[in-house]
Amino acid sequence: MIVNDLQRLRWQILDEALRDPVMEYFMGERTKTNETGNTRSLIHHVNQRLRAINRTYSCSKRNLQNDVALFQQKGARLEPRFRRGHKRILRYINLEWKNPLLRPARSLAQEPAEGAQVVFSGELCAVTLRVTGQADQLLSMLGNPVVLQRQADGENAAETITLQLPLNEACKAMLLGLGTVAEVLAPESLREEFRQTSQTLQKLYRKTSSASQTKGSGQQSLFGELF
Repeated sequence: MIVNDLQRLRWQILDEALRDPVMEYFMGERTKTNETGNTRSLIHHVNQRLRAINRTYSCSKRNLQNDVALFQQKGARLEPRFRRGHKRILRYINLEWKNPLLRPARSLAQEPAEGAQVVFSGELCAVTLRVTGQADQLLSMLGNPVVLQRQADGENAAETITLQLPLNEACKAMLLGLGTVAEVLAPESLREEFRQTSQTLQKLYRKTSSASQTKGSGQQSLFGELF
C-alpha cells in the first residue's frame, strides 16, 4: 500500500529504471562511483530524480532493496547480473509487466462495480498544470493520479505538475471546476478547449445593460450586480 507521495515517486522512478532496455543499474553507493557507459548506481539515480522534484526527498539503499523485494512479491521478474562485485539489477524480464503497486488510487483506477457509473475512465494522457495553493490536496481531489513530473515555481509561489489523466468529460469538468487554482499548460488542445469554454461562460454571465431590460416591468435582474 502506498503510504505517502515520496514512496509513490520512489516506486515510479524505480519502475521506470527497471524498464530501461539499455541502461544497467546496480545496488551501489549513493554517488556516481563506478558509473561507466551504460552503467549507473540505482541509488544515485533515484535520489537525483527525487531531489529534482523536492530538495528534501531522498532514499537509502535499504529503501530500494525493500522496494525491489516488494515488486518481486507482486509478480515482477528481474534479470540479475554480477559485475565488479555488484549485483546488477538489469531490467524487468518482461518489460510490458504492469506493476499493481503503481496503479492510480481511488476513482482514477478503481474498477467500477457492476452497474456503477464510470466517473474517470478512458485512455490516459499527460496533462501539465500550474497549481497555486495546496498541490497535494488537488492531487487527492483528482484521485491521486500518477505524477510524471513535479517542479516548484518559487517566483510565483506555485508548482508545475504533469499528471496522467483520462481526458473524458467528467475529468474535464473537474479540472475546469478548479478555477484559478489550476491552469492547464498542456496539452494545447485541452488549453484551447478551456479557453473557448471560458469565453462562452463570460458571454453567458455578462452584465445585462439597462437598455435591454423590459420597460415598465420595474423588476431587478435576478443576479443584481454580481456580474
